[in-house]
Amino acid sequence: MTGLSLLLLASLSGEDALRHARLLAALGPHAFGSPRARAAAEYVAAELRSAGLQDVKLQPFESDSLKGQNVIGVLRGPGSEFVVLSAHHDSAPDAPGAYDDGGGVGVLIEVARALAQRKDRGRTFVFASFDGEESESQTKTQAAGSRAYVQSLGAEARQLVAALAIDMCGQKDGAPVFHPIAYPDPLRPGESVITPAWLMRLAQDGAASAGAPFSVGDPMLSLLYQPAVRVFRVRLYGDDLSFLQAGLPALFVSDSSFTRFYPHYHRPTDTADRLDAAALQRMGRGVLGIAEKLSRAPLRRDAEPAWYAAFGQLLGLPVLLALGLVSVAPGVALSFRGKPGPRAMRVVQAALFAVLLWRSPVPWLFCLGVPLLLAPFVRGRWAFATLLPAFALLALGAAAAVRAAGPEGAIVTGVWPPAWEILLGAFVLGSSWLGRPPSAGPTWKKAAGPKTKRR
Repeated sequence: MTGLSLLLLASLSGEDALRHARLLAALGPHAFGSPRARAAAEYVAAELRSAGLQDVKLQPFESDSLKGQNVIGVLRGPGSEFVVLSAHHDSAPDAPGAYDDGGGVGVLIEVARALAQRKDRGRTFVFASFDGEESESQTKTQAAGSRAYVQSLGAEARQLVAALAIDMCGQKDGAPVFHPIAYPDPLRPGESVITPAWLMRLAQDGAASAGAPFSVGDPMLSLLYQPAVRVFRVRLYGDDLSFLQAGLPALFVSDSSFTRFYPHYHRPTDTADRLDAAALQRMGRGVLGIAEKLSRAPLRRDAEPAWYAAFGQLLGLPVLLALGLVSVAPGVALSFRGKPGPRAMRVVQAALFAVLLWRSPVPWLFCLGVPLLLAPFVRGRWAFATLLPAFALLALGAAAAVRAAGPEGAIVTGVWPPAWEILLGAFVLGSSWLGRPPSAGPTWKKAAGPKTKRR
């Protein structure tokens, strides 16, 4: 196990993480701006000091007349570059918040305790317990506490390697996942920002090296999740939102997903008796592995929004574009053996597909790659099978649009692609059937044999 000792992993206690979650949930609902949220901040600050952090402070801030307090603890390492590990100590207004996010705070404190034992840290670690992550339910601002922290960094933000948000964890039947969600880009209306490819690759390697591999988005629907969050506007978010919208690399981890969604999310029943110490320890191990990789990774600001994780590999933009070229090549090549009309259509189709790939390679390659590649070869009813990726994506979006994620409503609230892009994709999908082989039906007439003359 490179760089991360078994002793360090063993020192992380799921039972202690559960104890923190239980004590925070015992406060009852502790929403942003409430006296109970201030009590939660004081508790977290005291526990971070007990974990071995010497530099711990409360960071007051205000959002829409509500006052909150972030807890910021620092574990010094060489150089000026730093990594942020975060959770949030406020709860939804009607929930005790054991899972969301007492479990995350418990993991954060115990990861701080484990890393404080190391003397060979590659970088400084900042442990941030944010207030106001749930502020959207009380103000017009999402993730008010982490936004205030990012604004407070000023020029120091240039030294941030990456931020990791630990949110919603400790579910017994959950599975640890990365949630790289597409968020609105404040500098480009209608466009989105997402976790960069280099950070996803590093986080995958880190969690796996600690013996706690994470899926991307969902343990069962990972391949579908990735295009889905780039097509549909997902209402869920974490504190990674504040960093990504400021142009800083960040990633959100949880053990709740579409197929294993925590049923007590934002509800009064989100109590500590529903959490599992082993699940918290598993999340902590993964976070430690990611932290180890981040402590030695080069400082980067590459946006790299186009990537796709499949079968343990992360495919970047060059590979995605190459796959797009492979998918249209057979149809174009075969069209040059036929009539000029279909040939022109295939060339136009390939050009429009290139536009879509340039706009958003992951969802369009997922929906159109198989039809474009196979439609020239498959026959009859089997041609419908090439439409399954597109139909599966639409089905997942529809299910998320009607599925409630807590009292706030549906998981999906809209789509990212503009109408012209969707129409263009529909045209390319429909035109992929042009020039396909005819169905191989039964032969109704027997071939006539040689005629014989009557004498």
